[in-house]
Amino acid sequence: MPHMPGASLGCLTVSSDRPFAQRLAHALDSPCTEAILTHFPDGEMDVQWPPGSIPQTAVLAVSLAATESTSLHDRLMQVIFGLHQLKTAGVTRCIGVMPYLGYARSDTKTTPTDLLGLRVVAQHLHQAGLSGVLTVDVHTPAALHNAFPGPTWSVNPVPAMAADLRSHLPPEAPLAVCAPDVGAWKRAQAWAKALATPERESIELAMVHKQRIRPDKVTQDAFTGRVEGRTVIVVDDMISTGGTMAQAVRTCYEHGAHAVWAAATHGLLVDPAPVRLAEVGIKGVLVANTIPEDRVADTPLAERLHVVDVAPTCAEQLDAVLPTGVL
Repeated sequence: MPHMPGASLGCLTVSSDRPFAQRLAHALDSPCTEAILTHFPDGEMDVQWPPGSIPQTAVLAVSLAATESTSLHDRLMQVIFGLHQLKTAGVTRCIGVMPYLGYARSDTKTTPTDLLGLRVVAQHLHQAGLSGVLTVDVHTPAALHNAFPGPTWSVNPVPAMAADLRSHLPPEAPLAVCAPDVGAWKRAQAWAKALATPERESIELAMVHKQRIRPDKVTQDAFTGRVEGRTVIVVDDMISTGGTMAQAVRTCYEHGAHAVWAAATHGLLVDPAPVRLAEVGIKGVLVANTIPEDRVADTPLAERLHVVDVAPTCAEQLDAVLPTGVL
């Protein structure tokens, strides 16, 4: 891929994000360097970059999501320390490719004392040396744009994910796309458009109108759409504990669906999501590779999870903006 003449571009990452970073670096035709992390007995850490690895333009590929061994907040400090080290080393500009951006949902106040976590995180990242942020399917793109002082981009993963999902579906199967709540209606429309082919009959749209009775539990309110005899894809931006998705899958089956898939960009899949989704008889779960590690290994959902690589999509967006001088 072409880049700015004479510019030195390199991808930098930490060990847990190596698979995504290597795919991104390959798509950008650039080297990929892993940070040297040191953890001290008192809980403090140090982040160093190998000598000679610092490019003029750094692409820091790190997902701000917790892993089994590292909390979200420790990962955030790894990023901030790493950025300070890059700035000290004289990096011209640093773009953060953060396929999942922790605290992105904390973007709206419902009471005057609510904390806008997204704004706090964005400001710390910028002060540490981040020039711009590229993420995947962020909760509210306008909120990220307003929170971060530099340029931001939210990559649309639906075309790549829909192309992958089509390979798992019988070409003649009648389809329906279901929104698990009102907020996902536009997403359902986008998925229906992306899944459409000349050979396939029209794709039905459906929606579950839900009522949330507490943060981790939802109850069905109403259902619209025709799903009887169809393969249904329930779409959302993420699956966390799986309550919303499991309820929607159950509702689709109650209305006669032949088979039900879940498609969500971010597969957080924290406990008890794998068991919940398996118990409602889900056919498959499609997610993007925005979360650093497999959350469903050794669970009933393991053989039903399909992961789509969106690193090339991120690279395409980067390739479009790097030569423009926006950063």
